[in-house]
Amino acid sequence: MVPPGPSSPPRQMSLGTPALAFIGVLAFCAVTASGVVAAATSNSVSLAADRLAEAQRSILALNDTVHSLRTNAMAALVKSLPPVDMIMPVNGPITSQYARSRLHPLLQLFRAHRGIDVGAPSGTRIVAPAGGTVRSVGRHLGYGLTIDVEHTGGVVTRYAHCKSSLVRVGDSVVVGQTIGLVGSSGLTTGPHLHFEVLVRGKSVDPVKFLASTRDTTGTAAVRAAATDKH
Repeated sequence: MVPPGPSSPPRQMSLGTPALAFIGVLAFCAVTASGVVAAATSNSVSLAADRLAEAQRSILALNDTVHSLRTNAMAALVKSLPPVDMIMPVNGPITSQYARSRLHPLLQLFRAHRGIDVGAPSGTRIVAPAGGTVRSVGRHLGYGLTIDVEHTGGVVTRYAHCKSSLVRVGDSVVVGQTIGLVGSSGLTTGPHLHFEVLVRGKSVDPVKFLASTRDTTGTAAVRAAATDKH
């Protein structure tokens, strides 16, 4: 090729239609690719945000489940424990002790005395020694009008020879609440309260059992934890 001389007329460079079309295609592809990359990046960010939000929801749900399980487990533990700091249902002298064999004052027969007799005037208030639920109210041969209250730990307290009941079956009672009045119904020689404690169906000495409920093993802390909502 011979370069143009000084006197040669200038040449003009021109692009043909195919070249222009090719450049346009390249430009279009570049713009399209840029848009695709931008869209992909945007979708990735959005997807990551959705996954993060879902993970946070799962963590919160798991935390709620763990808290619920812990609360249920502690509540079940509390139900398996006897009441704490139980009190006597009536203030008065113990006129007859818990005994495996005792001469019944009326029947003149030796038989077990499955509770204690507490002397008190007719109409004296009988109070619940601990919180619980009234399991039965009714008259029984020998026991007269009797009230049974169910507590935690499989503990049932029984009150016999009552004059009247101030509660009904299914009532919830709290410690110190009046549940009945002392009387002389059934086989008695005079007004008094026959008080029994049964643990999982087996009678125990009420005096010793009430003494054993004094909180010395941290059961109060367990109960407090079970009622803690935080």
